[in-house]
Amino acid sequence: MRFTISNNAALPVGAALLALSGALQAQDVSVQAGQLRVSDTGDKSFAVAVAYAHPVGDYLALSLTYLNEGHPPNHHRDGAAGQVWLRSKINQDGLSFGVGAGQDYYFDTARTATGYSNDHGWAPIYSLQATYHHQNRWYTQVQVNRVVPREKEATTQLLVGFGYRFDGVRGNKLHLEEASTDDTVTLLSGRAIVNSLNSEQSRAYSVEYRRAVGKYIDWTVTGLKEGTTARTRRAGVATQAWLIRSLNDKIELGMGLGPYGVIDLHDVPGRQSHLAGLLSVATRYHFNKRVVGQLLMQRVITDYHRDADVLLLGLGTTF
Repeated sequence: MRFTISNNAALPVGAALLALSGALQAQDVSVQAGQLRVSDTGDKSFAVAVAYAHPVGDYLALSLTYLNEGHPPNHHRDGAAGQVWLRSKINQDGLSFGVGAGQDYYFDTARTATGYSNDHGWAPIYSLQATYHHQNRWYTQVQVNRVVPREKEATTQLLVGFGYRFDGVRGNKLHLEEASTDDTVTLLSGRAIVNSLNSEQSRAYSVEYRRAVGKYIDWTVTGLKEGTTARTRRAGVATQAWLIRSLNDKIELGMGLGPYGVIDLHDVPGRQSHLAGLLSVATRYHFNKRVVGQLLMQRVITDYHRDADVLLLGLGTTF
């Protein structure tokens, strides 16, 4: 399949990724939930966000966010957003304020006359944020987002949540004695969920080989079996490049992207072999130098309306 991303749309996300690979000292992780309103129709639904923010000096920050825009009538939309923030100076405790702007790459499962479609695209996202910082590095947060796709319904979200600041951590692979070598084989299992309006589910399995190719970059080769539903029976092999950030000497966060070669598509005539995209977010926990646990959320990106979420949990060994 072809991925076409305009240069203007890609700049905010690209800038964020480049900056996050640097050796800055503070990292914020937050979870938010609240209500969404569709501007044209007034329909309401839930909204959920998980964000990683990286301060740059006293007044700027970069963030990457998973944003779920809920299930208003005829739509299930979520996406990955990169934003640049202008913020007031953060003290050890007390209030701070921020305004952010960037781009959201959205995945919209939309009802059609013949069923549904999986639509992808870029949308501007604008945010206002108020944060109260507690003395123990935790903080509470209120945020308003405005997402404005060109050919889709605009939405506004009011979110409330909490987060934690990891100070004094460079963000490289701290658990390694030699950051250039980290070979891991991980076995994972979980659920695959078709991005249809009925969200059909099946058992999924994965085998992943991971290698650290730098202090902030991993490379993986993955065998993935998504299982069988009324709409899909799919399996294949994917390779991804990853941006990795260590929150401490045990916990890593990572985002990966790459091609996914599919070898089994029983419900799509003429497509017995197909190339899709795979976008992944991982949390890894190093129990010791040899054993690592991994929680993995993946999005299969297709051009034939069979997108899927794959949620996996597994255990690996590092050598």
